[in-house]
Amino acid sequence: MTRSNYNRRQSFTSCLLSKSEVSRDCSGVAKKEKLPSIDDKQNHLEVAEYVEDIYEYYWVMEAQYPSISNYMTFQTDITPKMRGILVNWLIEVHLKFELMQETLFLMVALFDRFLSVVPIEKNEMQLVGLTALLLASKYEDFWHPKIKELLSISAGSYTRDQMLAMEKLILKKLMFRLNTPTLYVFMLRFLKASQSDRKMEHLAFYLTELCLTEYEALNYKTSLLCASAIYVARCTLQISPAWSPLLCKHAHYEESELRDCADMILRFHKASGKGSLKVTYDKYMLPDQSCVAQIKTLSRLPQ
Repeated sequence: MTRSNYNRRQSFTSCLLSKSEVSRDCSGVAKKEKLPSIDDKQNHLEVAEYVEDIYEYYWVMEAQYPSISNYMTFQTDITPKMRGILVNWLIEVHLKFELMQETLFLMVALFDRFLSVVPIEKNEMQLVGLTALLLASKYEDFWHPKIKELLSISAGSYTRDQMLAMEKLILKKLMFRLNTPTLYVFMLRFLKASQSDRKMEHLAFYLTELCLTEYEALNYKTSLLCASAIYVARCTLQISPAWSPLLCKHAHYEESELRDCADMILRFHKASGKGSLKVTYDKYMLPDQSCVAQIKTLSRLPQ
């Protein structure tokens, strides 16, 4: 298997959303109109003058996308449990190829969007997932796995022609729109507003990635999942306030609006590491992820 250079440069998305040098001592005291900017105007890669417009586009896209929370109702040959097993396996494949985090979230988004418009048979599910990984890596990453490598992972279940045909079908059904507002895009923006340390960031991403295998998480908007994951992470690490004025401004949610989604994420957190879908749990047990999977879960969210 060809392995990528793990220490390569950041993607443009990462540069665009990298941390600014704004003071961290700004939560809970400043009025909204006096809140500091979270963008570094000295860093030209951030294109700070365009960031608000870019995110306005993402907010509009999210609002315009139809809900895909009930797509299993017309999928007659696959189930939410099968989806969870496959996504868990795809996360493992993503790790083995050492692809970027952006690719992971786009892969799952493309997979679900395709299944929301095209009914498939059970034996096609793995092909759809691997092709979504191929498309996502082409779009987001600095390299992408070769088709023959992806086929070898599937134990020869599919041919090159089948994967190329599926790639064309996914692009056609999604109308070539791959620039979807993923969990990753919103997460990085909200983490900047959170003004948190590395451990908090890893925990927030861990909670967000736990949602990927859960069909239930599709009941919530992408931005709400990210905001709620950050909220649960801050509560878990006892960061005060749990929801700051900066987060309220940039995430567009009040603390009260997070409760239902946050309760679901806390439930996922409590169950992590106990079932068979443990790839994300094992990933975040590692030191390079601050071992955040070892952190004790909350018994309940603060009232």
